[in-house]
Formats: sequence, C-alpha cells, structure tokens
Amino acid sequence: MAQLNNIRTVSVPSLGKLPLSANPGTFTPSGQTREHMPGRLPEDGGFKTTSAAAQLELNINLQSGIDLDALNAVDGEDVTIRLTDGQVYMMSQAFVTEPVGFGDGESQITIMANSSERIA
Repeated sequence: MAQLNNIRTVSVPSLGKLPLSANPGTFTPSGQTREHMPGRLPEDGGFKTTSAAAQLELNINLQSGIDLDALNAVDGEDVTIRLTDGQVYMMSQAFVTEPVGFGDGESQITIMANSSERIA
C-alpha cells in the first residue's frame, strides 16, 4: 500500500487530537500483499496473499499538558486520521508499538492496527 503523507489531524478517543508537528509523518493503510509463487510451467504459477497491517508514524509536539504515560498506553482504540484532501481513515483496535520518549519539544510515535478503513 502507498504511504499517505498529507495528514491534517489524528484523534485518539482517550486523548483527543494529538499535537502534530509541521511535518506530521506518514500513514500506510492496511491491505494485502501478493508474493509470487512459481510453477513448473508459466500457467501453473500464481501468488500467495498475506495481509499488511496499517501503520501511522507521527511526529508530535511535546506541549505542556501532554501525558506521555497515557500516550504510551494507547491500546485497543479506534484512531481517526483526517487527511488534507478530506479523506478520513479509521484504524480499529490500534496500539502504540514503542514508547514515546522525551525530546527537544518533538518526539516520534508509531501506532499500528491490524486493519484500517476509509470512512469518508
């Protein structure tokens, strides 16, 4: 699946809208990948389909009042991603993969989910 980098807002039910930096990051919707499976003859070949998880890699501003513990504890939440062109995606049962660390005002966070869907 193609990465989308025109993210406008990201909302998490337990936290509200996340404070995104000027370069918010990328979103890769869930989908399927196909791996070639050769055959003895060309017409015997085919492919094997596997699912690919949705991944949201964000750059966030660490403003005062941001609860890093709550951000790191995101698990099983429906995360909403709004793009600048009006498209809206939802990542179902999303979770944070690595803890957010302290930075110089900015930090990176990765959120993943087994599936995502376009809802608008």
